[in-house]
Amino acid sequence: MKVLVFAPFFPPDPTGSSVFAGQQAAELSKRGHDVLVITNQTDKKAPKAEEKGTQHTHLDAVEVKRVKSIRINLGRVTWNYGIPVSVFGFLGLSVIKRLKKFQPDMMIIHSTLFDLSVLGLIWARITNTPAVIVSHTALWHDNSVINFCMKFYGRFFLRPFVKLSRAKVVCVDKWTLNNALDTFSNETNISTIPVSIELGTMRNGNGEKIRTRHEISEGPVLLSLGHVIPLRDRINLINSLPLLVEKYPKLRVLVVGMLKEREFLDLAEKLGVEKHVIATGAVPHHEIKDYLAAADIELHDLNGLGLGITSVEAMDAGVPIVAWAVDDNYPQFSLRSYGESGFINDGEPETIASKVDQILSDAKFRSIVITSQRKLVDEIYSSESVTNQYLDLFV
Repeated sequence: MKVLVFAPFFPPDPTGSSVFAGQQAAELSKRGHDVLVITNQTDKKAPKAEEKGTQHTHLDAVEVKRVKSIRINLGRVTWNYGIPVSVFGFLGLSVIKRLKKFQPDMMIIHSTLFDLSVLGLIWARITNTPAVIVSHTALWHDNSVINFCMKFYGRFFLRPFVKLSRAKVVCVDKWTLNNALDTFSNETNISTIPVSIELGTMRNGNGEKIRTRHEISEGPVLLSLGHVIPLRDRINLINSLPLLVEKYPKLRVLVVGMLKEREFLDLAEKLGVEKHVIATGAVPHHEIKDYLAAADIELHDLNGLGLGITSVEAMDAGVPIVAWAVDDNYPQFSLRSYGESGFINDGEPETIASKVDQILSDAKFRSIVITSQRKLVDEIYSSESVTNQYLDLFV
């Protein structure tokens, strides 16, 4: 089949949705499908992930058409991200000509927020092509006025386009599902499918290189991966540090990702634990496996908003995660049915510190957690399993 993918972010962009879109396109290509990706120009200010020709991704056979775009940063309004605006580049003759020639059998549209996603919905309607649109994150903002505007956009702008295109909606977890039902979709056309990873790509890193780079000679390392934004602000993690430092005085926390929020650093200084926190900024995606190899635990999903792709990569690498995730984070199965885990039911400092301490101090429990989390990843998050679920939507 011919598969047309609209992805506002695509490798080498380092975002989670970029990694997922790249792996999905690679898996489809690996299965013999003809894949064309319409995406934005890469963010020149961000570290780059590998784009093509790597051992695992199979992206060489994927055609990538990059749309000329500008990036607008409105500070807090856009969480300090450069938001790509694609419409003028999309209307270029070369893009339209290539789309007309491709004539896809199906479309996958990533994200619900950016104009390239809406353009994908419009193209699906114009060409009468079966399509799914993937909600990677909820339409939500920590500012009440902006949050109202995002809900208005979802209900009165996005919802009509989803309906007009007859696209099916895919949500990556319970939180995005509830948000989608409230703002731009209904139960008749919606599914929940987790993000996927390519198994094994985050294993066998060089942890010593990271410990040397950041001058960590001894003591446990807590790794917190992903960009620091209001959705994952690290505040709960920092609040738990005084309890952990009391027992592990040489403990270090490595926060790896772009710093869109800095409140956690101010809080660390206020609590007197700033010397235990190292904020690296963003790093190239291929270095993540080295940071995972240096880590005793990974923890960044501590706001009760589900599990991101980075948490899944950590579990696949054999690094136990501590995450605030409800049992029905994915409505179709139980997270805790896989056995003992690092999943917690709230973000209180005592809860986080207790789970971290249990994993650090009890080798047997740590081993059980690693085994159960690896089983979860193998059965639920593999590229093969997730791609099958997407293809089933077009049957």
